[in-house]
Amino acid sequence: MEKAMNSAEAKAYVDDFYKKVAGRWKEKVTDSPFMEKLRTGTLAKEALRLFFKNWGSYTIEINTLEAASYHKHIAFFRKHRDLMGPMAQKLADELIHPQPPGHIHVVLETAKALGISEDEVFLSPMLAGFRAKIDFFRAVVWEGTVAEFYAAGATEEQFGYWSAEFFQALTTHYGVTVEEAIYFSTHEEADLKEHEGVMGHGSFRRLVLQRLLEDGMAQVRPGYSLEYCALTPIDLHGVILQAVLNASG
Repeated sequence: MEKAMNSAEAKAYVDDFYKKVAGRWKEKVTDSPFMEKLRTGTLAKEALRLFFKNWGSYTIEINTLEAASYHKHIAFFRKHRDLMGPMAQKLADELIHPQPPGHIHVVLETAKALGISEDEVFLSPMLAGFRAKIDFFRAVVWEGTVAEFYAAGATEEQFGYWSAEFFQALTTHYGVTVEEAIYFSTHEEADLKEHEGVMGHGSFRRLVLQRLLEDGMAQVRPGYSLEYCALTPIDLHGVILQAVLNASG
């Protein structure tokens, strides 16, 4: 992975890489018992509450890690100055939209609709599976390479599709209005589409990974292949969904 690829080679690699990510997401998340219950409206409301309380807490930390990554990887962005604008827009999207401190506002709107208080989101300890997922990303940011981080972030595109599925289930089966399900509609748009001049987050991550391959900068540590870094967060996402089912009886 340290040999530079031409643009066509790098794009083909990234496209194939993202196909593997999509396949693993379907296996571990889309086809999981949790999502099957959610889609059919048979997931207990208490399980839904438990999930989103933990997920809300998770989102606070993942957004701060994204900001930290910009500092950690600034050498790459200094070389690829055309990506500094999209990176800054991505961070702003997470941290000041719809107003500071960012997407936590839409988290709280959906949490309120599910009967979850702000203190539950901000102060409750996460279930171990949620902590494991956030700590995997934390370790990759602080101990890993820039390529490992953007490989791990290949899940963001699938997260957009997952958000659309979650939005559909909430508004169809759980009495949540379109306005109240704003967390999921916001992330479907942010991760999959250009919005208000901001590049879709999934497209941005694809582009950074492609540039890394073109530069011959896709170095990884022993035991941390690009594929491992991409698939592990998906496996952990499956773990958190099952953990919620287990904890809610």
